[in-house]
Amino acid sequence: MSITYHLDYTLPISDFLEQEIQHYFPAVFQKEAVPAVEADLTFRLMASDEKKDTISIQLENGKGVIASNTPVGLLIAFYRLLQEAGVRFLRPSKKYEVLPEVDFAEFSREFHVEETASYAHRGVCIEGADSYENMADFIDWLPKIGMNAFFIQFENPYSFFKRWYEHEFNPYLEKEPFNTWVAQELSDGIDQEINRRGLSHHRVGHGWTGEVLGYSSKFGWESGLKIPEEKKEYVALINGERELIQGAPILTSLDFAHPEIADMMADSIVRYAKERKDVDCLHVWLSDARNNICECEECQKERIADQYVRILNRIDERLNQEGLDTRICFLLYHELLWAPEKEKINNPDRFVMMFAPITRTFEKSYADVDYANIPETKDYIRNQIVLPNSLEENISYLQQWQKVFEGDSFVYDYPLGRAHYGDLGYMKISKTIYRDAAFLDQLGLNGYIACQELRAGFPHNFPNYVMAKTLWNNKADYEELKEDYFKHLYGSDWKEAVDYLEKLSLYTSCDHFNAIGPREDPTLMNRYKIAGNLALNALDLIADHASAAQGLNKDAWMELNLHRTYVMFLTKALEEKAAGNEEAAQRAWKEVLNYIRLHEKEIQPSLDVYRVIEVAKNYAGFKI
Repeated sequence: MSITYHLDYTLPISDFLEQEIQHYFPAVFQKEAVPAVEADLTFRLMASDEKKDTISIQLENGKGVIASNTPVGLLIAFYRLLQEAGVRFLRPSKKYEVLPEVDFAEFSREFHVEETASYAHRGVCIEGADSYENMADFIDWLPKIGMNAFFIQFENPYSFFKRWYEHEFNPYLEKEPFNTWVAQELSDGIDQEINRRGLSHHRVGHGWTGEVLGYSSKFGWESGLKIPEEKKEYVALINGERELIQGAPILTSLDFAHPEIADMMADSIVRYAKERKDVDCLHVWLSDARNNICECEECQKERIADQYVRILNRIDERLNQEGLDTRICFLLYHELLWAPEKEKINNPDRFVMMFAPITRTFEKSYADVDYANIPETKDYIRNQIVLPNSLEENISYLQQWQKVFEGDSFVYDYPLGRAHYGDLGYMKISKTIYRDAAFLDQLGLNGYIACQELRAGFPHNFPNYVMAKTLWNNKADYEELKEDYFKHLYGSDWKEAVDYLEKLSLYTSCDHFNAIGPREDPTLMNRYKIAGNLALNALDLIADHASAAQGLNKDAWMELNLHRTYVMFLTKALEEKAAGNEEAAQRAWKEVLNYIRLHEKEIQPSLDVYRVIEVAKNYAGFKI
């Protein structure tokens, strides 16, 4: 017996959807999937004015229609069908999928779903160090959990690939062959993975200021360069000099009062948009540093946000002339948190506003804010800004921008970019993500893109899972999501694992690892000691379950055992740091370094060793 299906459309994702149908139907329903004109199941796109992904699944007596208003929505609808049959996509990679055997006739007797996503923007932006497989597996996972967008920073992912293939910060692994040609070949493959799934393709971000100066954005944060004399007139004047900040084009601002700058940026951006029509949302950001704004006489007459908006309007004019419908995403970040005083965007339909509160706390959620007492924004003082940690102050800047721009917008947030390394159970950060995502519509925001490591699953990927499920349905119940996820990950004794993880989260701190608050803190010192003892005493619990479990559950308990030792080492280092015992903290940190470097191949998909070391060095105060 077989299940016949018909794809009632011709789009680039049709080949991929057909591949997925033929993979999962035999695995789950034990029936071959066969294409046919007169079929049991029809997959189709439906006409709709709704801009958010909408899905419809209508089955009766083994026959029916699976439909959506978008290509990626149709893929999401297919995966939703599988989830209703008991399939679970717990982590990136097919290795971590739960595939039950289901009677298709019984399952499809009568089944109906009609849903629209709570938010239009639901995606992830790459950070950290990644292999091609890491990136491809994560992209594959996104529509399976209801996400619809992937964002590659820069012209290509050169920086992120380079960190992995050259094994930066891990001397125990030998460098692999890598160069710009390898990076481009891998990048082209990743583009295909994005496009064949119909994911919304976001691209670039920082790097346009460097492009104006003749440096390619593909090299990310390259440094040690020197600006040629003939280009110095374009560079921001700071303390009487026009030089690259730290020798890095990406950190360097421009003299935006220079009469040629706006056209130079527009030329570069429009040229890229013409070449890359597969990019749906092109991010146009300024430099990735603060307090580097031009101090020339003309620039000091206005905020940089006013200069930025004029450039955005110029880009829009040029794109209109070329007949391009590429959307442009602009950024509220660093000095650009302060809204323009005079300028406004002329064509809001072209633009998406992205709020990026990079220094915010993750010990609280947007839902915890007292919105009746949002403070006034601080005065803008050129090259003397201090970025806010509080949610209240961050939101005050968002509200000022919302007064001058009423178009589409989303938050670009960082829970899995740095803060998660301080939450050793990953449960507190999961709850913050859930509550943030559920609250976004009340902030006037239409979604969420997480700037994060893709290898952010040590010891589990519930933070991303709950993010995706809540962005799809902001009325989803956290406790139900938690139970469903962990009982599939750890098996029948999942509550014991979660109880342990929640206690680890209770006694550790997202903010402390992320350089928010004092380094010395007696209360945190005691909490880290308790967390370390929790890990020490969890050996029998975890080892016994790892021995008895099978399959995916066994893998999860085994990884939790590796994580247990990591927690013991790291909490000791953090305990000494919080106690002010600097020498002891650094000695303990060396044990952490040795452990994660030694075991990186075992935990590679779950823990980004490069990134945790970089964050520990730049924020938590440890040495390499």
